[in-house]
This record gives sequence, structure tokens and C-alpha cells, in this order.
Amino acid sequence: MFYFIFLFNTTLKAQEKKDTLFFKYDNKYIKTFAEMPNHFYLEDSSGGSHGTFFFGKGDVKSNLNPKSILSLKKYVRSSVFYDKTKKLNDEKIADFFSNYFVFFVKTIDKKVEYIQVKSSFEIE
Repeated sequence: MFYFIFLFNTTLKAQEKKDTLFFKYDNKYIKTFAEMPNHFYLEDSSGGSHGTFFFGKGDVKSNLNPKSILSLKKYVRSSVFYDKTKKLNDEKIADFFSNYFVFFVKTIDKKVEYIQVKSSFEIE
């Protein structure tokens, strides 16, 4: 019985493990608003009555060592969630990013910050 519980617990922890994605913070592509400073919206987000994808701000770290830092704009626009009419499927991309740990890499006064963000979707 103990072996079964241990195996079950180990299997659950393995399923919880997520990959991590690092994206360079791009002021032109990532939008913030004074009313919601902890929300990061994408230039491509649809908005309106169909819902909007955004990242919510989490912890800020300073001691991470990413293997690579990607362009969020290129990553999103090359995804299956971005169609030829240049529209983003906000709900599906929110689900996609929820399977990853995501960090924005931002440099302020030669100091690098790693802002952990969580994907979200809201309908106004």
C-alpha cells in the first residue's frame, strides 16, 4: 500500500512539472495601463466582448539564469493561435501559456529583472 501511495504521489508531481519560457520585455508589444498596472496586454489581443488575453504580474526575481530569451511577438505570431487575418485566439492562447512558467526579462538601469507572469483571460 505504501508503495502505491508513493508511486501515485510521484506521478502527480511529475505531471505538475512545467517548462519555463523567458521573453524579452518589449514596451511596444506589451501594453500596460495605469488603471491595471499588474496586467500585461499584448498588442495582438482582441479585447472587447469576446474576451481578452493578458498576463498577470507575479513575483519579481533577480537571480535566474535562462538558457534563451525569446521574442514574445515572434512567438505569438508564429503560433497556431494567431491566424492569417492577424487575430489572436485569446482564450486558446491563455490555456496554452497556463501550461508554462513564464517570465518577462526586463532591464532597468543595467539591472535585470525576471517578472513571473501568469496567463489570464477575461470577458468584459
